[in-house]
Amino acid sequence: MSKTKTPQKQETLVNKELVIREFEKRYEQERLSLLKFIKKYWELEKKEILDDNWHIDLICDKLEQVYRGKIKRLIINVPPRSLKTELVSKWFPAWVLWQNSSKKFMAISYSTDLAQRNSWWTRDIYQSATYRKIFPRRISIKEDINTKQHWENDAWWQYYATGSSGTITGIGADIIIIDDPLKPEDANSELVRTSINNNYFDTIKTRLNNKNDWAIILIMQRLHDDDLTGRLLELESQWIWEKWEKIIIPAISEIDDEFRKEWDSFFEKRYPVGMLTQLKKENPITFSCQYQQNPHNKDSAEFHSEWYRYYIDKPKYGRIFTVCDPAFKKTEKSDYSAIITGLFKDDELYILEITHWKFDPAELIDKLIYHYKKWKPEKMGIEAFQAQSIIWFNLQNELRRQWLYASIDELKQTWDKETKIRKLIPLYRNWLIFHKRDLLWIDKLENELERFPRGKHDDIIDTLQMLYDMYTLVPNVKHYYNTSVSIQYDSEWRPILINN
Repeated sequence: MSKTKTPQKQETLVNKELVIREFEKRYEQERLSLLKFIKKYWELEKKEILDDNWHIDLICDKLEQVYRGKIKRLIINVPPRSLKTELVSKWFPAWVLWQNSSKKFMAISYSTDLAQRNSWWTRDIYQSATYRKIFPRRISIKEDINTKQHWENDAWWQYYATGSSGTITGIGADIIIIDDPLKPEDANSELVRTSINNNYFDTIKTRLNNKNDWAIILIMQRLHDDDLTGRLLELESQWIWEKWEKIIIPAISEIDDEFRKEWDSFFEKRYPVGMLTQLKKENPITFSCQYQQNPHNKDSAEFHSEWYRYYIDKPKYGRIFTVCDPAFKKTEKSDYSAIITGLFKDDELYILEITHWKFDPAELIDKLIYHYKKWKPEKMGIEAFQAQSIIWFNLQNELRRQWLYASIDELKQTWDKETKIRKLIPLYRNWLIFHKRDLLWIDKLENELERFPRGKHDDIIDTLQMLYDMYTLVPNVKHYYNTSVSIQYDSEWRPILINN
């Protein structure tokens, strides 16, 4: 026997429906516009007006296009404390929840705790009385799936939050938000950067429920040339990966654009130009990366182009050395091998030749022999670390096979790479290193110098510092250059003086 509703209950339901319709009518625009929703929520919840700014309007517009499927990949690089996390990781999921109550979000950050705080903040928005006014037909949260890491509503909408190294196997999403995947203090760690970047390609990207229809949003301030933004933009420029929509906002404008004039602040009310200028003076490197979205510019550079000196003809006499930093694979992700031959005249170094490419071991040995035959260095050095020692051994065998006799040292370095490379700064500053303008790879050398230590590659400059170290460690006896005497060597590598 079916139960019939009493007149009193029916009247209550009718009144409730009338109230719901009244709220729907009153807040219709807030439900249709993410920006209007955020402003109204801020006004009703905090009893104050949101400090609106053009960059907030722009981000909200792009996020709406993400929801509507017009943008599938979005990068947002903006200065810190500019509401980027609030807009993308908190309000946007809450707004989408009403638009499509079955969408699944995944939020990833460098810190699991940070990602879960954002998740809980979104849940608090969703459960607030203010949200109920704007979205009076919201769906209840499931009681059995309601944690900081993972909560859902009764229509299977999902917010799953984890750290960049957390486990997401078995979890799918329609919209993935990557919010600050890299900590500033880890920016110069190649190990950490590589792990985060590889995690994106190997794991995060595979978690989209539909690779073609749904979206990934990356929000961060730039920290390094090879941070996740840098890696994605590099692949995009090579036409081997996805096309990304980009919102890249420097704190101080470097050109006139549709939003502001050159030298204007991006958010004058919160970040007046005077304050930004002071931040730049206090820490130009941090300002260049995190505020200007430029990991390398003149203010943050440790090497400067004004220090470069160039030569046309090398000195007639000097001590010649060749150094190699080997790598073994030719895959897309592998490192480059670098070989540099240089001539030292007292304390001045003249770079004679640079070889820089991805070689297999046999090709690398061929290049080393080429350097030896061309320049006849008095000593060759090869960085020896684990499997790299095999290059030293095989090179010696190949030289003997060709009846060539060279002195070869294994170079073992103990300091960290950045500290070693910084030993080149006083040499360049005092104009002791000479480049040759038409030398192959000299542009790459100068590019690595100017991007150090936030550049993606440093193979050449690391090899350059090894070359200088080798010269300073080899006994620096005084050389007399007598054109009537030459030196040859017997089969046991013993010097023989020959009078010409």
